[in-house]
Amino acid sequence: MNHHLGPIKADHKSIFFQLFVLFFVAGLLQSLPAYAGEIKVLSSPVSIRAWTPNQIQEIVGSVIDVNSYREVRVQIFPKYLVLQLLQEAYHRVDFLRVNLDQHQQVKSIQANYAYSADEIKSLDIQMGIKDNACPDPEVQFIAFAPNDEPTEQGVTLDVIQAAQAKGYKVVSLLKEKATRANYLAYMACPKLVGNFYDGDSNPQSFITVDGVINATEISAMKGLFGFHVTNIWVACEAFNDPMLSSVTKDAQAQKYAAGINDLLVGPSDQAAACAMKAAIAGQPMTQAFQDCYRQLDSANDKWGFGGQGSDIFAH
Repeated sequence: MNHHLGPIKADHKSIFFQLFVLFFVAGLLQSLPAYAGEIKVLSSPVSIRAWTPNQIQEIVGSVIDVNSYREVRVQIFPKYLVLQLLQEAYHRVDFLRVNLDQHQQVKSIQANYAYSADEIKSLDIQMGIKDNACPDPEVQFIAFAPNDEPTEQGVTLDVIQAAQAKGYKVVSLLKEKATRANYLAYMACPKLVGNFYDGDSNPQSFITVDGVINATEISAMKGLFGFHVTNIWVACEAFNDPMLSSVTKDAQAQKYAAGINDLLVGPSDQAAACAMKAAIAGQPMTQAFQDCYRQLDSANDKWGFGGQGSDIFAH
């Protein structure tokens, strides 16, 4: 009746080895500051070392269903967290502020949150951002894609190749290079004529790999584009105010395209890349954008396309 006990006792070394592996892996997982594609902690005014991974997981999990989002990015402030909620299957981000009591328990939440100027300043100090001087005055085209998502990266690389083939000097800001500091700096380059963004947004902000850039900051670039820079952004609801006016009226984009509603990942990326490549090739941009939309995009995707500059790229 006890014949199963023999092999277990005889294999005790194997059991000890398995236990060692389990404890080692558990300890390794506890040391990680990010959570395998579900929760990612960004650079913050409060150090991640003041928190355990479980604390962040528990707080975030108590206010949202993490599995219903493509990714959740967290920034830690002294008395609250700001969550960036990247929507599944759409180029949309929403922001949620989670207010905490002195015991780091959830006190209240604020939906549709927007970063304040003071918060942006504190984040820039933490990341060592001091100014937005152009790193290379010869740069003419920015390609920016912060998400490690195959479709977004693929179409952005396609646009990069098209711009390079036409002789434009391109800066490729992809994945870990798609930082807030890099984008702000290169947008100040004097010879810039094209700006392709593939990521996530709402009417107030769009994301970088390490944070956000908001409409107020674009407005502060008053006259920077001078009706000579074409911006095509695969970004949800960014063709609505305040971002719309910030890009077209304040920064003075030559042409500007972005989503009016929530753009689907996939067809919208293809349509945007098609339109940017047609613009680079010298086709009239308004017609090219309409053609690319009809050929490649979903009818559910609603785009805005406008601007007071020339309909020919780089003119």
